[in-house]
Amino acid sequence: WGIGIVVTTLFLVLYALAPLPVRQTQNAIFDLYQRLSPRVGDPSVPLQIIDIDEASLAAYGQWPWPRTYLAEITDRLFEAGAVLVAFDVLLSEPDRTSPKAIVQSWSRFNREAVPPGAFGALPDHDDVMAEAIASGPTVLSVAGANVGRVAAPLAGISYTGQAPRNALPRFGAALGPLPRLREAAAGVGTISLVPGADGVIRTVPMALWLDDQLYPSLAAEVLRVAQGAGSHILRTTEASGEISGGTVRVTAMRTGRASVPLDGDGGFRVHFAELMPERLTSAATVLQADDPMTLARDVNGKIVLVGSSAQALFDIRLTPLATQIPGVAVQAQVLEQVLTGHFLTRPDWMPGLEMALILILGVLLTAAAARERTVLAGIGLVALTIALSFAGWLGFARAGLLFDPSLAILAAILCYLPGTTLNVLANRRARAGIRQQFASFVPDALLTKITADPEAALTPEGSSRDITVMFVDMKGFSTPTELMRPQEVVNLLNTFLTEISHAIVAAGGTIDKYIGDAVMAFWNAPLAQPDHVQSALKAVSAVEQAVAKANTQLSTKGLPPVEARIGVNTGPAFVGLMGSTERLSYSCVGDSVTLAARLEGATRIYGTTHLIGSATLDHVPKGRRAVTIDTVVVKGRSQGEAVSVLLPLSNASTTEFAECVAHLLAAQQSGDWPTARRCAQQLEGLTVPGCDTKALAAFYSARSAQLRQEGAVLGKDGHVATAKR
Repeated sequence: WGIGIVVTTLFLVLYALAPLPVRQTQNAIFDLYQRLSPRVGDPSVPLQIIDIDEASLAAYGQWPWPRTYLAEITDRLFEAGAVLVAFDVLLSEPDRTSPKAIVQSWSRFNREAVPPGAFGALPDHDDVMAEAIASGPTVLSVAGANVGRVAAPLAGISYTGQAPRNALPRFGAALGPLPRLREAAAGVGTISLVPGADGVIRTVPMALWLDDQLYPSLAAEVLRVAQGAGSHILRTTEASGEISGGTVRVTAMRTGRASVPLDGDGGFRVHFAELMPERLTSAATVLQADDPMTLARDVNGKIVLVGSSAQALFDIRLTPLATQIPGVAVQAQVLEQVLTGHFLTRPDWMPGLEMALILILGVLLTAAAARERTVLAGIGLVALTIALSFAGWLGFARAGLLFDPSLAILAAILCYLPGTTLNVLANRRARAGIRQQFASFVPDALLTKITADPEAALTPEGSSRDITVMFVDMKGFSTPTELMRPQEVVNLLNTFLTEISHAIVAAGGTIDKYIGDAVMAFWNAPLAQPDHVQSALKAVSAVEQAVAKANTQLSTKGLPPVEARIGVNTGPAFVGLMGSTERLSYSCVGDSVTLAARLEGATRIYGTTHLIGSATLDHVPKGRRAVTIDTVVVKGRSQGEAVSVLLPLSNASTTEFAECVAHLLAAQQSGDWPTARRCAQQLEGLTVPGCDTKALAAFYSARSAQLRQEGAVLGKDGHVATAKR
């Protein structure tokens, strides 16, 4: 959660501050949209570009041309039916090829070479150009500069509220057309473009400040003059109802009937199309055209922009389509979008949506990581990334919406990866601890399942289930060890417990704990074992064999042999992690567990190596027979519990033993003492594994004598009952 909160907050701050890397990322996303879905040019839009290209320079000399050339181009365009001519070239200096300028130039070096009055009758080229400009609607260009006089614009720009002085680009000075040319023109607009840090043109300022004068762009002036409108209107956030964070932003520009959406800084977002060759006419073609009708096919009824694609004129611009086009073509792209009503917009609510996505995805991925839903969160992250990326492109392609999901996706990834990594490391450490804790107590197959899903296997909050519990204790530990050295005692215990533990684990049991010379184990936890009763009963003979194996090892070490007592019972118990906050162990508690311990203790009374509870007898292994030897009432219980021993059917005395015990118990319940005496004597002569028949016969005989003396009989529930008269 800490990582998720920090990452999400960091991305929200980054989004709000929008440093250069964030802006560059957003630009890269929008550029990708343009490359995936470029605008398709519309040849029906009445626009044409007269291109001062390399062929024109080759035919008519280097730039700048005499203004008479430009005047001739202007006249021919109007004669061919152009509705408006706009120059995307600066005409800020007097023509150096005018007759007076040539005379002055020659006279400077050789006054006698120029006769007085030479060229006096020839008109000034700038006057010729002014006449051509005045012959039809013409728009000239002005550019922002560091030095230069700024004249008042020909068309005013009004705005709502405060002047957007800090919202629009600003230049301290300007290079504008000559005064006589400016006076003849119908409009003057700026051609200053503001590329990004990478040199790519993405927006065109529709208005900007030249010193203290607010100027429209060349495209805006073309729109105004073409419509015969008087001025432009900027809509700001003060009057639009849009959110700007307290600063004045420019959101739209209205020129005549055309309303153009703008970025907050007055920029028009250009959706570039590939430059159509049919929209370009070489300037050389215009100058060489003898028949106006030939030129009319290109320009009649159209707005004509004059500019240059020649490399030497340094007006080549890089677009998001990774192509280079002349600056005049950028103005043409703006006009085409306005005339077709095709705009790229970024509504005022879009930043709020993107910030909300950062917050929502950050919280969701953090929550998923905290809940260790690693795979689900990973799938969700991939799905969200695909969905948001597709939504961004689809919104761009279908509605012209500029939606940037990149920061939200990146925030989600950076919330997911560290959180998931921490979970993986924590789980790996936890699994290593679990493996270390359980390695000696559970089978390898079971251990693998536990470490694969410890949450499900270990039931840390505990669960109630039926389990089979086994207690194994060394018989008479104090007697053989009281004269032994401590090292020998430890050696004896370790040998005994090791062999028993191996037998229990091999039978699928989980060792709960060691209690001195005793072992507690259980089945059906931590993982479910449908055959837990059978496995535990098989473990009884396995433990008895393990004791025999341990005795073989002890004899080689010169240590005395040992015997084991086993109690087994099945029933409901509570299993889970138990202990304190400092130390936990996986264990089980319940009445069925206590009964198993009582049965192990009762083996001393009956002279058997093991006793099995009645609930465990439903699954006796093949080749074995359960023989009920008594019904006991253990401490803490009022109900009697039938207890049994498991005997191999292969033993010749097993059947006789079972019948003898059954008759003896029936005789004690009915008060048939002669039969009870005879059965006890018969039992004493039998030999069966896992049972000291002499000790068992002595127990039965002593109880028969006591019952006879008290005039009572043995109840079927294990309690003493009054004898029937």
